[in-house]
Amino acid sequence: MCAKSQLASFAWADRLRNLATFIVIAIHVSGPLAEQLPDMNTWEWWYSNWWDGISRASVPLFVLLSGGLLLTKDYPTGDFLKKRLSRVLVPGIFWMIVYLLYGYLARKEPATIPEAAVRLVEGPVHYHLWFIYLITGLYFVYPLLRPWVRQARDRDYWYVFVLCALAAWGYKLGATFFDIKLGLYAETFSNNVGYFVLGAYLIQKPLPGEAANSLLSTWPYSRRQMTIASIVLILLGSTLTVVGTYYASVFLNEGKFHRYFYDYLTPNVGMAVIGFFLLARLQWNKIPLLEIEKELASASFGIYLVHVLVMDWWAQCGYWFGAAIPQRSIPVIVPIVYISSFLLVKVIQTLPFGKRIT
Repeated sequence: MCAKSQLASFAWADRLRNLATFIVIAIHVSGPLAEQLPDMNTWEWWYSNWWDGISRASVPLFVLLSGGLLLTKDYPTGDFLKKRLSRVLVPGIFWMIVYLLYGYLARKEPATIPEAAVRLVEGPVHYHLWFIYLITGLYFVYPLLRPWVRQARDRDYWYVFVLCALAAWGYKLGATFFDIKLGLYAETFSNNVGYFVLGAYLIQKPLPGEAANSLLSTWPYSRRQMTIASIVLILLGSTLTVVGTYYASVFLNEGKFHRYFYDYLTPNVGMAVIGFFLLARLQWNKIPLLEIEKELASASFGIYLVHVLVMDWWAQCGYWFGAAIPQRSIPVIVPIVYISSFLLVKVIQTLPFGKRIT
């Protein structure tokens, strides 16, 4: 009974993982249009920009989920690294090799085995596989962060969040728009560690009506207030991403696409990420997971790994982001790629060692 209750209580996490997987694909379908369409004063560009802008929460959501579900549990360091790294590096390296071969066959790049080896070490082998390097690095810091999370209180978390905001958000903002660079060495807080720790904080902090936590105080708002705040954060963060990208591109970059607001480590994306995460915890746990939702969640990493190949295959069949106006192409191609990638993963998992590489 307890096991079922605990499993049901994390239905929201699987649903959030499925959403993050879907909108990663949305980024890769809509992104080329948003970044390459020459006229930013057209419905086509704005439509692509909106798809890409609201989807920017995708990768940070994966990081928050990893931090929330891992940093709140105790694992022996050796067992943790062995288990987690094998789950990431075995399929990661396999698909890196696949994409290296794909790059060679398609573009004759990399041209030699030494070049491929350098690409493998330096990364990323393909544009979406940078996440393998990111999550591997975060797994290495788990043994350092877990003891801290075990005893951290609200004020301790907020100390880290303020440092991360200054080192990541503040540095990028100053360097991009004001040509001011932070001289302080703050590498520990200037990357995705903030999202990793934030996941642990948001998953542990008691929601209204939940049992009190001895270390973290309960949110001082009602569930209705928090739900409204979550939706506002999603809408506000996404709108800032979309409108900020237009403003920075047209008025600050002479009409050339400006990437600042698309960066994952920005306040606008951070707001949307927090909004999605809280909304999922508050509202996406009311009914048990459907079997298809469980299957999609268990295949999410495999979908992430294979979806670019699937997307390119559909492009060869005529279903690509430029095949029709964005209003028609994006809503069709994104679900097609998502479903096709899921089916491919399920087929691969029927093969010997198929589950090890997905």
